[in-house]
Amino acid sequence: MSAVAAVLALTACGSEPSEPRTVDEVIAEAGELDSPRPGQYETKVELIEFSIPGLPPQQADQMKSMMGKMQAENNAYCLTEAEAKKGFEDQVRKMTQGEGQMDCQFGRFDVDGGKLDAQLTCKGPQGMTAEMTLDGTTGAESSSMHMTMVQKAAMIPGGEMRMEMKMDSKRVGECLSAGA
Repeated sequence: MSAVAAVLALTACGSEPSEPRTVDEVIAEAGELDSPRPGQYETKVELIEFSIPGLPPQQADQMKSMMGKMQAENNAYCLTEAEAKKGFEDQVRKMTQGEGQMDCQFGRFDVDGGKLDAQLTCKGPQGMTAEMTLDGTTGAESSSMHMTMVQKAAMIPGGEMRMEMKMDSKRVGECLSAGA
């Protein structure tokens, strides 16, 4: 997931209206954010918490170790000029269409200057639900987001998984190559 998409995912928290936000409302609100500059970006992810209360300790340690390895690697990507010009519209549409048969809606999506506060709820097959909150700051060349996610499903040991992470993304220069 690109940092732009991650920012949008995380941007889903804030003051909750009585009805879910429509895609067009979220796109309009996201339009108030500084558009990202094209270029090469690096994203660093810090896993703050990862727990599956019903998982045996050995398996839990194994999963935490796998998540720890993911956070140790910086994710680099190239944001093209065409992608930057689109702003956040494509990412918002992709998020609400959901992946893996998930149907997602923004409960909150508030932008105040470069600050984001958002909440996104997803429902999926076999009674799976996920709630994500996101808050942080974003600008034309960097973002810093804090995300929490609680996923519930019968297939998860104990019925629930919790994850909290911090994601920092910054522009580090021009794209390394046309294929980057």
